[in-house]
Amino acid sequence: MDVWPQNFATVGRRNAWLEAMLEYVFKRPVSSDAQDKATLKLEDLDDFIDFELENLSKGQVVESDYGRLGPNHVTFDICSNVGTFIANQGRLGVSSQGNFNTIRASCCVFKGKWQYELMLGSKGVMQVGWVTNSCKFSREKGVGDTIDSYAFDGNRVRKWNVATYKYGEAWVAGDVIGCCIDLDNGTVHFYRNGRSMGEAFNNVRLGPGLAYFPAVSLAYGENLVANFGATPLRHPVEGYRPLEKTSLRDAERARLLLLWTKRLLPVYEEVHKGTSQSAYLTDGLDVFRQGTKTQALLIAAPVLRRLGPLLASSHVAEVSFLPFLFQVFEESPDGRRISTLLELFWALLEPQEIKKCLENVAVALLTGFRFSPCTPDFLHQKRHLCLMLSVLQHDSSRRYLLESIIFDKIKFAMFMEVKPPDNETLATLVPDVWFELMEEVHPTEETYRKNLYAAAKQRLKVMTTDIENIQLRILEQLTVDNDAPPGQTSRDLFLAKFEAFVKENTPGGRTLTLDLCPNAVALAFFHRLLALVRRCLPVFHTGTGQLLQEHNLYIPASLFVTTIGTGPEVSHVGDTPDQRIVASEIPTSTSNRMTRMTQQNVGGSPARTETETLATAQEAKEEDKSVKILQLLDGIVRLYCLCGHAQFVKMNAVKDNMREYLRAVQEVRRNTAWGEKDVVEALSKVEQVFGETLAEQARHVAWLSVVVFSKEKQSDIYWLLNVVLKTLEEASAAGVEFCFVPEYHVEACMRLLMSLSVHFPPTCLLSDIPGHYHVLVRFSTFLAEHFADRRVVNPDVKDALLRALAAHVCPPSTVRALECMPTKSSLALIQALLQPYKNRPWAQTNWILMRLWKGCGYAFRYTLSPHRAERMASRPVESTVPNHPAPCPSVFFQNHIGRWLEDHPEPASAFLGSVLTQLNWSFSQFISMLQEIQNAQSRPERVFINSQQLKICATCFDLSLGLLRVLEMIVNVAPSLVTNPTKPHSELLLARIFQVLSHILNRVTSRCGCFDLVVGMDMPGLEGIDHFPIVAAVTGILVALLLKGSVESRETALSGLLAEPCFQLSSLEFLLGGGPTSLVMQEGPSEEADTASDAPVFSLANYSEVKEEEVEQARQLVQLVQSRQPPPVTFDEDHICTICYAQGNSVRFVPCGHQSCHVCILTHLANSKECFFCKAIVEKLDPCRTLPPQ
Repeated sequence: MDVWPQNFATVGRRNAWLEAMLEYVFKRPVSSDAQDKATLKLEDLDDFIDFELENLSKGQVVESDYGRLGPNHVTFDICSNVGTFIANQGRLGVSSQGNFNTIRASCCVFKGKWQYELMLGSKGVMQVGWVTNSCKFSREKGVGDTIDSYAFDGNRVRKWNVATYKYGEAWVAGDVIGCCIDLDNGTVHFYRNGRSMGEAFNNVRLGPGLAYFPAVSLAYGENLVANFGATPLRHPVEGYRPLEKTSLRDAERARLLLLWTKRLLPVYEEVHKGTSQSAYLTDGLDVFRQGTKTQALLIAAPVLRRLGPLLASSHVAEVSFLPFLFQVFEESPDGRRISTLLELFWALLEPQEIKKCLENVAVALLTGFRFSPCTPDFLHQKRHLCLMLSVLQHDSSRRYLLESIIFDKIKFAMFMEVKPPDNETLATLVPDVWFELMEEVHPTEETYRKNLYAAAKQRLKVMTTDIENIQLRILEQLTVDNDAPPGQTSRDLFLAKFEAFVKENTPGGRTLTLDLCPNAVALAFFHRLLALVRRCLPVFHTGTGQLLQEHNLYIPASLFVTTIGTGPEVSHVGDTPDQRIVASEIPTSTSNRMTRMTQQNVGGSPARTETETLATAQEAKEEDKSVKILQLLDGIVRLYCLCGHAQFVKMNAVKDNMREYLRAVQEVRRNTAWGEKDVVEALSKVEQVFGETLAEQARHVAWLSVVVFSKEKQSDIYWLLNVVLKTLEEASAAGVEFCFVPEYHVEACMRLLMSLSVHFPPTCLLSDIPGHYHVLVRFSTFLAEHFADRRVVNPDVKDALLRALAAHVCPPSTVRALECMPTKSSLALIQALLQPYKNRPWAQTNWILMRLWKGCGYAFRYTLSPHRAERMASRPVESTVPNHPAPCPSVFFQNHIGRWLEDHPEPASAFLGSVLTQLNWSFSQFISMLQEIQNAQSRPERVFINSQQLKICATCFDLSLGLLRVLEMIVNVAPSLVTNPTKPHSELLLARIFQVLSHILNRVTSRCGCFDLVVGMDMPGLEGIDHFPIVAAVTGILVALLLKGSVESRETALSGLLAEPCFQLSSLEFLLGGGPTSLVMQEGPSEEADTASDAPVFSLANYSEVKEEEVEQARQLVQLVQSRQPPPVTFDEDHICTICYAQGNSVRFVPCGHQSCHVCILTHLANSKECFFCKAIVEKLDPCRTLPPQ
């Protein structure tokens, strides 16, 4: 409105209302001198406003910028950086993408007192301060590491100027660090959230050629935002100037214009409503309610025409406009007057002015929310959130912010976090701490302290819940679905921006941004969105006509085909390596739905009546509303996988760290009880330090139990687990549509249960949730039915399901849940586990079978192998060597396995054969690596062994142990597979079992072999290798075959053992301390033999883990074999088997006529039908004449 209509002057002279309003808005607060009492006319309003604004500029002193060099607008100089940074659009925010990168600002100072501020986005290693142009930096040297550079690092709590000294306070993300330099006196000070940390340096070099630049050095992933003065400093220090000079004149002019605008608001609001009384009009004049909206706009237009350009400045917006908004909000907390103000702005300001103004307001509100000091009542955070909510209540403003600002120019998700207080504020909020260790001393006193601690947590919960409720109301405003046309609704805009936000935070396919959403923020955002979805229920499922409510909500599988999770960056359950799925396999029902949707879009549906058309339109509207909610729910699931779960893991580490400190204090107290006086004094000081740390940790745990691990958050996770699990169940029942389920739904299902089971305890237990056991059974059923499902083609999903099942067979509660599955699911699990170990990853499968057996095997009940427990008594063992999980055998599944093996002899024989094949391979690889280590040890020069090689060696040993234990289970639950001659390949399988067992015993029991040598070396990385685990496993197999079962089966097994040419009685006598010193023939005495003779004698009877009855079984085993040991037999060399050179020829191949022993050719023919010698096809085997012994 640059030109006024010609008739407005006439209207203004006639209209008493206009004159009264002009008097009210512009004249009331000024002086009451006679000349000021003249009536203000509308035609004089422009001159009056200009006159008043000019008066503000009189007498203002322009501050000199002497001592400063550089451009007026200060940013980080991207030409000065060392290393790789990502800078935001304004070049004020930087994120380090290298090891230790440095960047400086674009201006410098040489005289006077100057200040700038850094708003920390992370809390890691950062050195911030001042440098000169002569400072040279590298990937190892940053700010403070050169002569003329001065820095502070709050992560390490030190100051740096070549040398380093302790200084300052530890910083956290969200802190504002003030960096001040006094070039008159040569000093540097640092401030944290406006509080001085003292003088850091007083020896700053001054003189010609020395000018100091602001500079920062950041470790990888650290980020911050600098404020050089373009916006008001959050904590200005008296006497120090910001580096960027700003115009105070514009701020003062804006304040006056905003004062008039504030008086206009009730006038405009009154004439706009037409009925309600205004709180401002208390003089009882009826004339104030006789105007029109047009007349009010006539008064407001000259003011806003001058105010609009001023509000485009971020400095003016934060100095003048934001305090004005807070005043208006405090006078009208319901946000009504803020909406009136924004309506005025949209009516009278130019489009670019109102848009820039809204952008500045959004940026200022987010900055204030993140970096305002955290007080015990969280007042600053609440004020900024409430004002943001009021702004979003205005339709046009909300839509513009969604379209262009939220998620684009500000990180809106930051509004959803409850900013954690620092240690000092936490100490105010939780003055009395309590943790489990205190119950051991003074229980009455600690009960009182525990109650105080609980009360403080409750107060903290009330305050944080208030903030969370405001955040939820903001999300409700942003997802309003009944906006007036034209264009998309707010919900449509929000969903589109949220989908882009999730994609941006997806690994691999994201664009580079300043700093991606922190996990803590993402987890808070996740919980608010989840609460929003639960408030939007129920939704309508058009496929079934069913209302999906909170207890039965799921995402229909058909939406995964057409709408949800269809982006190119999304992996699916059925994705093949080339990312293609056969479309012809889509069910007819899904195809019909897609056809109907297409027909509706192109007008191909048949003619309908008006009633049918209205009904169809209503149904389409309900479907559209439901799909939006389900799209949001899908994004929430994806967000949890990307960021939320990682934050649970990180916060759980805080509790683990506290447990470590508690154990350390307990150890100190035990040592104090037995120590001498000087030792006790030293330990008391240590305990005091530990106590202070524990107090801080207890307060952090209190915060986590309120904000992260509360009952409400547990309820969110449990509800989402039910939703995701039902989604997977329904998709699986739909058939091939299960292939279209996004990978992150399967991953989320497993991670959600892990969080409930591992991360929330002991604050919130899964067992306290009603119906939790039913969910465990459903989850177990899903794993059992799908870890080998042919529809699961994606290798990552297959591996994740298998790993989840492996973890599921460890805790007793989940094992019992597996046992409670439907019989069909149990049989499907067993059948999938007992498939041959060929062309598939079998290590995890074997581990699962071993877990089901652990606790029933021979001396197989330990959580820490006995030899490791003995070593830990004298010195710590590497923490990288994992302990075995506590035994939790499942007799239920063992019986199922036994029945399946008995009922399916052919597949059972194939499975057992594959176990023996893998056992032979893994142990052979293990021994070959041990021989390499032995050869390296015997060399005169020093040889370093690759740690990767040691890890592979230890892995092969663990694989061999696992396979031996599975073999032990098989011969216990289904011995007839190898002892019943009517079973297919029983003779061959029995011979192969004794062959590999003899091979293992010969290697392990040799006193001068490579196994004994490496065990004696006690090498780091091979701590898990010892005689006991493998000898106990072999003993268990022999006991099951030779001492259990019917007489016929025992005799068959004993005959097979004695017929094995590699078997040596001395290797069996080794079990109880017998046998020769070395099973390897020695021509004479040697150093190795002398060393072996001094080694301790191994015996199962020496281990407490071996029960008395098990020791007795070992004795019976040795005695049985000793009593039946046949005399040695030799064969004519011309008729010996040339495959094994251990048996005589007993069969002839037809038609080629070659001969070998029966076992060798059966072993060969199991894998190939060709002759071992000539490659002719073997049609049959004929027995040949038995060879006489020599």
